[in-house]
Amino acid sequence: MSPRTTKRRRRTKAQLAAAGTGTPATLLSQVSELVNENQALVRENKELHTIIARVTQAVHVVSSAPRSNRRSLQVGRAAAPKANGHPRQRRRITDPASLERRRAALAKARQVLAERRAAEKAGQ
Repeated sequence: MSPRTTKRRRRTKAQLAAAGTGTPATLLSQVSELVNENQALVRENKELHTIIARVTQAVHVVSSAPRSNRRSLQVGRAAAPKANGHPRQRRRITDPASLERRRAALAKARQVLAERRAAEKAGQ
């Protein structure tokens, strides 16, 4: 299948004249409007640069904080139990019998929690 070609239209002389030339007053108003828009964009750009500078400075302060402070800044992370200064590594459980016991215990614990929540909700 051959590629499609696009049809090009030629502009008429009237369209070219209307698009290219205008009265000096309209051209001056368009230029002054563009200058005003440019000044507004420059002001907004300066504001954004000051915001970026503040954020960068805050990130630098946080990243240069001592390790003990960093640990308190990490929200939502539970501290891993450590043995000899290293985080505890868990081995993968591969024994099918122990896996099944573990799953059963987890299911029982979920059910107990659900019952407690239901009893608490019913008591309110």
